[in-house]
Amino acid sequence: MGGPAILRPSSLRPAVCAVMAMSENEMLNSAFTLEVGFSTQVQAQALWWMECGDAGCSLRLSGDGQIMPIVLPAAWRGVLVLDRLSLEVIEGAARCQEVRLLVLAKLQAFIDESQNIEPPVADVLRWAYIPLTDASPFEGRRAVEGWLLGQSLLGHESSLQLVTLLRRTECYWLIRFLLAESLAGGKVQDLGERYGVSCSHFRRLCRSALGHAAKTELRDWRMARSLLEAAQSRKSLTEIALSNGYASSSHFSNEIRVLLGVSPRELSNIMNDAIK
Repeated sequence: MGGPAILRPSSLRPAVCAVMAMSENEMLNSAFTLEVGFSTQVQAQALWWMECGDAGCSLRLSGDGQIMPIVLPAAWRGVLVLDRLSLEVIEGAARCQEVRLLVLAKLQAFIDESQNIEPPVADVLRWAYIPLTDASPFEGRRAVEGWLLGQSLLGHESSLQLVTLLRRTECYWLIRFLLAESLAGGKVQDLGERYGVSCSHFRRLCRSALGHAAKTELRDWRMARSLLEAAQSRKSLTEIALSNGYASSSHFSNEIRVLLGVSPRELSNIMNDAIK
């Protein structure tokens, strides 16, 4: 994989808008304990937040005909990156919680789209472990999104292992597809056909990845893109409306009023005043 992508503040705005629009949801599933005799088959991409006990924790991972031992020291704290492999605890114990990958994959898709990054072809990463000094960056949705944005800004080498995992989730590619198609507009049924699945299955995929219907998400993206354009350019509302797929400036203004309670021009003035 190539060097880390360094994000510029201007290119981060779509991703930051996505973060601001998200609610404070729990990022961790219920806690479980890794102890001697524990074994499991990880069926898809997964991220575990781990805290080792006083004796540390020794694991055996296996996949693709390979066996990979991991020895984590006492009181080690960090994340374990896993992708379709078997895991067995050989010695010691650790407290674990699975991290909800959908939120991270969605944000990574926004980050990559803002930089026009096409994920490079790389060797398939089946596992990695990333030590963290923070007590936990996964205490809430905003906290974990802020952590991932910080990793992207700083370009930490260790974060590339996590990014590689996120880029292999279906959620990531679905979001990239929707972002690419959102400017062209079109019906959800047509999007499903272009994605290569039935309309009903496409709706299920979108609801799983987005938390609600694709139509709602695409509407919100179009609104955010249009408002940023209004704040950053001298274009008329008609030009902005037509370039973003609205039927007219009235259609644009009415939708913004319904969703946000103010006109596009009023909101643009508020945003400009906040920047000053």
